[in-house]
This record gives sequence, C-alpha cells and structure tokens, in this order.
Amino acid sequence: MLRLQVRPAGKLCSCKHSKKHAIKKGELRFVVKEPGPATPEYGYCVACAEEMLTQAEQDLAALRSQLG
Repeated sequence: MLRLQVRPAGKLCSCKHSKKHAIKKGELRFVVKEPGPATPEYGYCVACAEEMLTQAEQDLAALRSQLG
C-alpha cells in the first residue's frame, strides 16, 4: 500500500500532476510515498488531490461491487 498524508508544504513547490499548480509554503498538499526504502514522495495540490481521491473512490466502489 502507498503511504498517504495531508500536510503543509515546507517550501514553495509545484504539484506533481500539473506543474502549473504552485503550492505555497504552509498550504496543504496531498503527499504520496511509494513503499520501500529510499523512495521519493510526490506532492499534489488540493485541487488535483480532490480529483484523484474522487476517482479512487469510484474505482474502489467498482471493485467492491464485483465482490458481491
């Protein structure tokens, strides 16, 4: 499983999904870190994170419906 967090940005950075979306220091960002040692973490702006989470909910619902 991926490690997921919501936390404030420590410095100005850009969203991994869209480089046009800046995340200012102190703004919340959605952080995704793949399992394993020395793996990078990826930060996403709130707008992109909302889209990602909505899609994930739909995908999980589809999988759940297949189970029964």
